[in-house]
Amino acid sequence: MSMESKLFFGNYLLKKKLIREEDVLYALRYQSEKTPSFIETAVNMGCLDMKKVYEILTMQANTDLAFEEIALQKGCLTSSQITDILNEREKAMPHIGEILVNMGTIAEDVMSAALKAFQQTTERFIELSDILRGVKMFQSISDRALEALAIISEKIICKQNERIIYEGEKAECFYCVVSGSLRVTKNNPDDWDKDIFIYTITNNDVFGVSSIYEKEKRAANVTAEQECVLLRFDREKFLGFLSEHPKAAYHILLFIIQRLVYKLQLAHRELANERKHIIGSEPLMDGIV
Repeated sequence: MSMESKLFFGNYLLKKKLIREEDVLYALRYQSEKTPSFIETAVNMGCLDMKKVYEILTMQANTDLAFEEIALQKGCLTSSQITDILNEREKAMPHIGEILVNMGTIAEDVMSAALKAFQQTTERFIELSDILRGVKMFQSISDRALEALAIISEKIICKQNERIIYEGEKAECFYCVVSGSLRVTKNNPDDWDKDIFIYTITNNDVFGVSSIYEKEKRAANVTAEQECVLLRFDREKFLGFLSEHPKAAYHILLFIIQRLVYKLQLAHRELANERKHIIGSEPLMDGIV
């Protein structure tokens, strides 16, 4: 479990009201005191001697860079060595749960049960983070932003011919396609049993994104053509993410706008050729959906 996960476990215990905030702060201070520094670990592993340490510290004094960044720039350490040193530090770091048990703050059985539940949550978090890294819309954003997205996203598996969006329903979320394909259709006023096909949505595409900008009703249907894996994003939670991560918001919204323009072109062309009289002057917001 990484350092971030250990710290997050403390937050998890706080949210479950199993400990107090002051307990976490004390445990974190103890954890920091008992964890060997990067320099100490590097020397103990034989990656650096004290002469090199002194040289790097002298150079670091004139910069805002971390010790390991200077060491990498000057060729004193390789990227692989830095990773090994960080991993060794992580192994030596006492787990925050164990510290809290030793403090008498939480019973061992309660901590064990909480840790098991937390690990299940973490597994889901890691799975969603990995999925997000493979989605084109999110490939230009930082790992920290991806982690924040993983927290607010929901993985959905849709069966073939399952309808995900119904025309006319309230729009409160949008979707990103991880795998599979879906068809976008309009209700046919001349034949309610036969929808009008507009276009197909495939991997790395998004749909339902007009819900980000305003609350409105869906302008079309979306149905899975085969088994699909989707990521669902709630409107309010996603708006909160955008406000907290402006750099990521720029890349995401730019991608969405580009996809909207492309889908609007497809939709206008298809509807103009096939059923121009049906939609009349109805706006084609959100690339139909």
